[in-house]
Amino acid sequence: MKLMTPKNLLAALVGILAVYIGYFTHQVYLMDIRYEQWNKNEWHIDQFSTPIFLIRFINAHYHNNGNNMILAIMRKTIIKPALHKVTSLMEQADTENIVPKILCNTEAQTDLIQRVEQYYNDIQSSQTLTITGKTLLYGLSYMCLTNHYGLLTLGMKAEVQNERIISPVFIASLPRTGSSILHRTMSLDTSRFRSFDLADVIQPLVSSSSSSSQQPQKQQPIPRWDKTARAQNANAVTQILNKIKLIYPGHMECLETLHGFRPNEADEDLGWYNNALGHPYMDALMKLYPQYQKRHLNDTIESIHVAKYRYAWLSMIMKIYQYNDKIEWERRKHTEGRSFLREYSRPSMVLPWLMKDPNHSAYLTELISEFPDAKLIFTHRHPADVIPSLAKLFVVFTAPEVIPGTPGSSAKEWGEETLRRIKLNGIVEFTEAQNNNNGRYSFSSGNDNDGNNDSTFRIDLSFEEVTQDVVGAITKIYEKFYPDQSNISNTARSAFKKYLEKNEREKHGNQRRSLEDFHLTEDDVEFREYTEMFLINGQLN
Repeated sequence: MKLMTPKNLLAALVGILAVYIGYFTHQVYLMDIRYEQWNKNEWHIDQFSTPIFLIRFINAHYHNNGNNMILAIMRKTIIKPALHKVTSLMEQADTENIVPKILCNTEAQTDLIQRVEQYYNDIQSSQTLTITGKTLLYGLSYMCLTNHYGLLTLGMKAEVQNERIISPVFIASLPRTGSSILHRTMSLDTSRFRSFDLADVIQPLVSSSSSSSQQPQKQQPIPRWDKTARAQNANAVTQILNKIKLIYPGHMECLETLHGFRPNEADEDLGWYNNALGHPYMDALMKLYPQYQKRHLNDTIESIHVAKYRYAWLSMIMKIYQYNDKIEWERRKHTEGRSFLREYSRPSMVLPWLMKDPNHSAYLTELISEFPDAKLIFTHRHPADVIPSLAKLFVVFTAPEVIPGTPGSSAKEWGEETLRRIKLNGIVEFTEAQNNNNGRYSFSSGNDNDGNNDSTFRIDLSFEEVTQDVVGAITKIYEKFYPDQSNISNTARSAFKKYLEKNEREKHGNQRRSLEDFHLTEDDVEFREYTEMFLINGQLN
């Protein structure tokens, strides 16, 4: 038998490689056609984009038929060590008896371990996500656990836990009701509120400027008054997001047509839950919802038990930042002297927090239990408009990592899931309880006092009121909550005007959506208890 020469062997290998590449390139081509057809028939996403060729090539190579070795290796080498580090710190915190027990006792430690393990199992068993989608989603757990460790370390100070959260303002509206533009505009009134930017949530801890080169640099939050450092952190997070854009070109621009993710702007509280849970919160709810539907609500991150834990964590985060605002001011005043004082006038250290999360509306009793003097803002819009808008956001957010035709990928399934998730009964039951007990958060229908009682703790606004005149809506809020200090300062009014001119409604486009797109009817979204309590012909009752 004649032996193959090196030259012939090389030619054979090149030929095999060419066949391999050609086959999977053809598979990518077929998958691209499948995505285009699925988008045309099911998703109807304008500006629909796909990942770069390399990502599509990898996805075409892998089939969702069993546990993935990459995830198993990540679990063993990265996630489990990070999880062990966190639970060891939780055990220490429990012993020291400084942090609230709900955040660190044995039950909390067990819950965290089980959540992270369930998250892994859900990703492994998902038939919906691509392999790259699974890998990226699971990798986020490491970032969450790392942040959890750093933030809990800071929370384990008596001085932090002694901080008081005074009269925070929560925009607790349903999603897609104009709450984002209201939140982001109000947050610019920095003489009245403190708030968190998206950059804070993604990268909450940065290297301390006080650390010497001989010592390990401390990781700490950025003071709310340090606009320079906050801008630098926003730029750093922008660079991170730009790397994602390289992988998913056009995706962020597509998302911008529904909800912009901007590092230097106020963002939702739900981002802080990622670190609390040890894995992403909303990403998991959106991308793994077929897995969540298989379990009872009490066994998921949507349970009342987890909500209490999340709010205790959120309270600790707010206290950490409050304490850091004070000690960093004193430190820099002492070390930098007059140059520091020339650049920064002394800020108020008792500013209330301005927070926002659509999921608050489902857990209002738990929210008020943690923050008993909170002020609540509700914006209302007819469910027939809310639900297709929310469903479209879910579809646009998840589409690049979803395999067309798999469980949970159809428009009909997304319509059903959005109906399940909207939870309008939360705000209805909370309001009924408040009305029955003449509580400070009661709601009185009618035109007097904008439909509210005389309490300075609650205001209800319509979607039209907010979107047609944002500054007018803010004026009503100030008059309601702060009757003795209701005037908007010239500085804030100027900031509002500049921001709203830059972010005119639908400036970045808008996604087509309708109930019919998601196989829903007017009867499906009637939600009579909610509409009868808050709306008349789509307007605030």
